[in-house]
Amino acid sequence: MATNRWEARAIGGAELGAVAEVLARAFTDDPVWKWVLPRSDADDRRGRLERFFVAVLGRIYVRTGLIFTAGELAGAAAWAPPGGWHIGLVDEARLAAPILAAFGTAVVRLLRLQAATNRAHLKEPHYYLFLLGADPPLQGQGVGAALLRPMLARCDAEKMPAYLESSNPKNLPFYRRHGFEVTGELRFDDAVLSTMRRAPRG
Repeated sequence: MATNRWEARAIGGAELGAVAEVLARAFTDDPVWKWVLPRSDADDRRGRLERFFVAVLGRIYVRTGLIFTAGELAGAAAWAPPGGWHIGLVDEARLAAPILAAFGTAVVRLLRLQAATNRAHLKEPHYYLFLLGADPPLQGQGVGAALLRPMLARCDAEKMPAYLESSNPKNLPFYRRHGFEVTGELRFDDAVLSTMRRAPRG
């Protein structure tokens, strides 16, 4: 299906819950999130991820204005601007209760994941793609490409690299098609998270 079917737009604040829902569906069977939540079945994992995404997106990413959707919430992408990816102490304190409520004892694995990704995070100034997901029935239909388009154009215009962590090896060819290259790997038992950087074009 042609990728120009979809056009990305910034979300409105009232759409945050729906954005969290579609991202939770997109990541329900993700290898790294299955590692974080090993005792959850798909429905439980989806619910926990939805609560987590509502908390983090609402506290950190809404204020950036860099959360995008396509069509009628066919998917979503959340970005942080240069210098804006790291969660400060105040935000950490305010997120602690909702994250613990979402993950329970699995929060130990979440913290291990966070610590590893923080250590590996790109040091130079960059735009950070925190999350990108398409609703499962629409995956492979150009939603992801549409969601990337506005921010990759911005990266090119500002001569700024982009950075992400891919938590599913199946997605690496997609990101490579958009100019990202693997810079490293983080392993969590059988799950592999790949760090990826995209140099600005033009």
